[in-house]
Amino acid sequence: MRGWERNAGNLSASLSFYGPWEMRGGVKLITSPVTYSVFNIALLTDPVSDLEGEMERRIRIAEAHYAAKQRQWSFWVCEDFLGARTARRVLKTFENAGLICIAESPGMETDEMPAPRRELPPLEYRKVEDRTTRSDFSRVVSQCFHIPTAISQRIYESGEPWHAPLEIWLGYFDGYAVTSTAVIEAAGALGIYSVATLPSWRGRGMGEAVMRHAVADMRQRGVRGPLVLQSSPAGLDLYRRLGFRRTTRYSVFATA
Repeated sequence: MRGWERNAGNLSASLSFYGPWEMRGGVKLITSPVTYSVFNIALLTDPVSDLEGEMERRIRIAEAHYAAKQRQWSFWVCEDFLGARTARRVLKTFENAGLICIAESPGMETDEMPAPRRELPPLEYRKVEDRTTRSDFSRVVSQCFHIPTAISQRIYESGEPWHAPLEIWLGYFDGYAVTSTAVIEAAGALGIYSVATLPSWRGRGMGEAVMRHAVADMRQRGVRGPLVLQSSPAGLDLYRRLGFRRTTRYSVFATA
């Protein structure tokens, strides 16, 4: 399996956390319990040819699905699923469909992280698995990713999504949750997600510490394969220092 395929497959598995999904016409459709666009996610499941109208057809499939569910929605596009001609015009195609590009993220991979370059902070680690830790994770995510509190609580504090194989860890400092990481084994790789540190605690190695703890826990349980993630602009320097290299790129388009 090529690097971009591992990345895309792992991302697809991780996003299934947010709700039930179905496959339809080359698109995976994930429907969450909230109307917020970034939690209702369409993904390509196979390559889009340069045949006239093929990308538009798949957008219409997603549009009809989420209209019937009365949801705002987003379409996450891995560049390696696109033919050359389709890739050149993809931004205009989505704009014509009424979606705007809200994020561009490199998909990255490394075989293993090197040893830390600095002493990392002493944190207490707790897996998210009860009401208290769900509430703490909801608070961290809401503050770090600018998600409305009520939306974050509806997604993360209910019991609905937690049957998914995504595992989430929190790092506590003096009993207060300040950082998080999620991990999942899928598509021959160990994926890393939701790496977040509260703004006033950044720059101290908190995110790196909890990420290393989550990965080490999975390795101790026998999970093998490269590490994959999708980086935000803020995290890019950290991931490069940790040995990650770009294998693909994603564009995220969303309804207004």
